[in-house]
Amino acid sequence: MLDYVILGIVLNKPLTGYAIKKEIELGIGNFYKAGYGSLYPALKKLTDKGYLTLTEQTQVDRLKKYYMATELGRAVFLKWLNSPISIATANTSVFVRIFFFGELPEDVRRQRIEEYELEMQRILEDYRKLQKQFADSVNTTRDYFEMSTLYYGLQSMMGMVRWLDHIKEQKPFSEFFSED
Repeated sequence: MLDYVILGIVLNKPLTGYAIKKEIELGIGNFYKAGYGSLYPALKKLTDKGYLTLTEQTQVDRLKKYYMATELGRAVFLKWLNSPISIATANTSVFVRIFFFGELPEDVRRQRIEEYELEMQRILEDYRKLQKQFADSVNTTRDYFEMSTLYYGLQSMMGMVRWLDHIKEQKPFSEFFSED
């Protein structure tokens, strides 16, 4: 995942490793974390593969390394970004991809969101079936907490479906909070 995050961040501007880390923190830091210990090896790997260019500049007696996506790196990133989203991947993957969806053509972006929305609705239906099946079987504290994860899943999926509908239609952000 980190490789794609880096490529997405340096698609259009060269940045230092420090600046890339800051961009991660400020942009997708709510749902994705990357430390320097994983960032710099990933930058080296991406550079070695030809996905990034490395330019060195001396500034105030200090050598700074700037990274930028190559055409090959851009192609690899856009191929990943354009690939179907699967619930089998962590939600982090979904959020990171959607963060960069502005790079996709509108029709492709809409298709990917609709695919994910359908998958969320299918999972939501499965959760509702489980809820009906086990609704009366909460007899112990253990049962309660096991069922609480089902409740969380239901709430999360309902929220995801609502959120995906909003972003698919590019509704104003003010509407995210105005609905019940």
